[in-house]
Amino acid sequence: MAAASLLPFALAPRGAAAADFEVESTTGVQAYEVASPWGATNIERRRLLQTLGLAVYNIQGDSVPGGADYSATVRLRLDADFGVNGHLEGVQQGGETDYSVAGGSRYIPGLREAPLDLMYAYVEGRNVASGWLGFRVGRQYVSDVLGWWSFDGALLRVTTPYYVQIEAYGGLEQRGGLPLSTSRFEAQGMWRGSHRGFGDDRTLPGSAADYPAFQEAQIAPAFGVALESAGPSFLHGRLTYRRVYNVGTAITQQFPDADGHVQTTDGSRISQDRLGYAANVNVPNLGGLKGGVTYDLYNERVGSFYGGLEVYAGSRVTLGADIDYFVPTFDADSIWNWFTHAPITTITGRAAVDITREVDLAAWGGPRMWMAEGNPEEFGAGQCEVARLGPDCVGTTALDPSSVEDYTRDEENRATTMTTDVLANLAGRYRTRTSSVELRGMLQTGERGRRTGADLSGEKRLHGQRYALGARVSLYNWADPLRPDRDATSFGYVLGAGYRPGEFADFKLEWEHDMNRLVGQRFRVVGLVNLRVAP
Repeated sequence: MAAASLLPFALAPRGAAAADFEVESTTGVQAYEVASPWGATNIERRRLLQTLGLAVYNIQGDSVPGGADYSATVRLRLDADFGVNGHLEGVQQGGETDYSVAGGSRYIPGLREAPLDLMYAYVEGRNVASGWLGFRVGRQYVSDVLGWWSFDGALLRVTTPYYVQIEAYGGLEQRGGLPLSTSRFEAQGMWRGSHRGFGDDRTLPGSAADYPAFQEAQIAPAFGVALESAGPSFLHGRLTYRRVYNVGTAITQQFPDADGHVQTTDGSRISQDRLGYAANVNVPNLGGLKGGVTYDLYNERVGSFYGGLEVYAGSRVTLGADIDYFVPTFDADSIWNWFTHAPITTITGRAAVDITREVDLAAWGGPRMWMAEGNPEEFGAGQCEVARLGPDCVGTTALDPSSVEDYTRDEENRATTMTTDVLANLAGRYRTRTSSVELRGMLQTGERGRRTGADLSGEKRLHGQRYALGARVSLYNWADPLRPDRDATSFGYVLGAGYRPGEFADFKLEWEHDMNRLVGQRFRVVGLVNLRVAP
């Protein structure tokens, strides 16, 4: 059984005038229990989410249209999990965060019960020097074709009257393990965190050699530049380049030597080095065209590209087609760079139709192609035969690499193979000023398995939209040929009610119940309270 309650409280102004400020707060509390599909283990969690945002606008005084204006903004996030260690009992109690418990068998390096994250904190100036300059100083985000990224430093933007904007930024990449930081914006493939106290505190590992994969968090110098269009409104393009460095010491072997030591490397080296371009054109009453590509200079390969075409076939029909190509890339220090990683390509068509003002339909679908170097189903068996161990030795016998080296390196055995899934989604909606009903269905099927299902939801607003009633019913089924014992059908429903006494507040309560044969019954209760106050 799982139960949860979430109570956010928000304080935010409704407008901004000269020398205005803004305070916004969200508080969320959850409590639930998740049963393990593999046995009797229950993972209990008690979570507290707290965010606090502060902002000051028009620091320069009265706002002048087109004139320079300055602001400062900051947001903090505390995401505490009081359920850590909650499922451990007896001699293992406390073992997730205490290395001295049970010989460190349950210890998880880097796990924190109450991590505090400074989401962003910067001072910004806009329309400086007659509109030519803009800047940000502090922790901030960059979002473009290279993805979401966060750093501590400065950004300078030059906007010319010739529809061109130049941007340059530099500082330190935000990384996990450093104070007030998170790892969600750094390149994949590395496990980093603070080693403070290692060897000195009995509750922590004796040295980094105890967990060589858990690298010491270090600063990461970075810089980037971008050339971006600044008009006309129907056209937008952005060419961007970003480089990030790794510094400090990194362990370069998975397991310690016989004497307990590990080999390391140090000095400045590349973490990521990427170039990208994206553009889109949108012509009202006609359609739109978009596209983008990224190139990984370290791996010397195209990391991703996408393209899309949209046609407005009258005022009620929109038709489109999209292609998306993606290859996983990793931090240059990551061991995953030694392994092959092949692309995933998705091609879809879509259509949306407004049948009437109240009824609309939308559908999209197409193939998703998973590429691999060599045939995963035949490669291992081929190695076994070459080693004269029989075709069934995979996973049961250790192969001598020298005995299969020629087979492994033969390009004929490494030819690219492809597995294809079929994707489909269908949605229909009926809506009026006070009510809505929506039906959604999805399908993903192929040689590797199947996932399909649908959900029906509805909402009714009463008494001038002051009250709201809602419900959702869902039914999903999945199958995996490699693990047929995991096949299951899941049924769930949600019931909700809301109350909005005015613009300053709204309240909502939801009950959720899900069930399937793998995890049994799961329950969840969510309560929401939003308060808005203008100073």
